[in-house]
Amino acid sequence: MIELDRTDEEREELVKQWIKDYWKAVAGSVVLAIAFVGGLNYYRQAKIDGLRETAATTEQVFKNLSGQRMSDAQKGVEALQADKADTSFSALATLSLAKSYFDKGDYPAAVAQYDWVVAHAGDSAMRDLARLRKARAQSNAKQYDAAVTTLGGLENADTILEANLLKGDILLQAGQFERAKQTYESIKADKSVKELVEQRLNLLMIKQQQPKS
Repeated sequence: MIELDRTDEEREELVKQWIKDYWKAVAGSVVLAIAFVGGLNYYRQAKIDGLRETAATTEQVFKNLSGQRMSDAQKGVEALQADKADTSFSALATLSLAKSYFDKGDYPAAVAQYDWVVAHAGDSAMRDLARLRKARAQSNAKQYDAAVTTLGGLENADTILEANLLKGDILLQAGQFERAKQTYESIKADKSVKELVEQRLNLLMIKQQQPKS
């Protein structure tokens, strides 16, 4: 479940820690599976080396992004997308690259990367995270209708609460006050977002009272 009270920076740190643990766990599973079959030491080592190389490439993408070396990061992500599209490594690296584009205000580039995750990630939680972030990018680019449509494609019930909060924010930003109010009211009863929703509804009332320019 995507936690509402985490900042994007905290989520990125969790992603980085997860990938360090993930490749070790997968490598361990490969070793255990192959241990039952004799005479496959070379294959076993090749699989482990491949996982290690993929993890190293992914970590280098993170380092390049942290160092603002966008060109190098892009090349690393493209390599993962081409050769390891069916792994979580490529999805995680792509999400991080997209976030860097988002932070720089390059929303079309961010959306393109999020679309790649939606099309290729094997994990539905990652696909939904990409959709949520894509909707934010579209909203910032003032593509409000497209952002709402993106949120309509979510797959997991666990993300619906955050999606509706974001949908309300998008509609509020678009000046569609009645639709925004209806969206906020639909999740107001949930204790985890009640305070946030009340704040949004107060802001909505203020904006409604402001004279149109």
